[in-house]
Amino acid sequence: MTACGASAPLVTVDQLVARCDALKGKPVRLAGYLGTCAGYDCHVYPDKAGEQAMSGYLRHPEKGATRPNWVGIGGGQEFDRKAASFQNSYVVIWGEVAADDCTGDGGTDRSTGVEPTEIRAWTPVEGAPANT
Repeated sequence: MTACGASAPLVTVDQLVARCDALKGKPVRLAGYLGTCAGYDCHVYPDKAGEQAMSGYLRHPEKGATRPNWVGIGGGQEFDRKAASFQNSYVVIWGEVAADDCTGDGGTDRSTGVEPTEIRAWTPVEGAPANT
């Protein structure tokens, strides 16, 4: 990891979404729950319940229902290999927030909210929820 990446602020999914305009194009360390990360699907949620809520929302979007927060993670096969052992767990992802959209919402397939460079486990000592 570069010195620049090491000094990037640690933000949660909810914090990134709330501060989107201020963080566009900047390096961050994004903390959250990584579900599946391969091929056309790689998203980070605030927590495991957020991933489950999104799954339910996508299956049965009720009129007026609120979509849970999430951030799309870019990358490719190299990042997917790094992320493989971290799927379905709490992680910290180093990367740069996209210049146009912090979540990747509205794009196609694997739209980027953060373009990743590194990944590691997010620990309870740092504030990660229990991985239950």
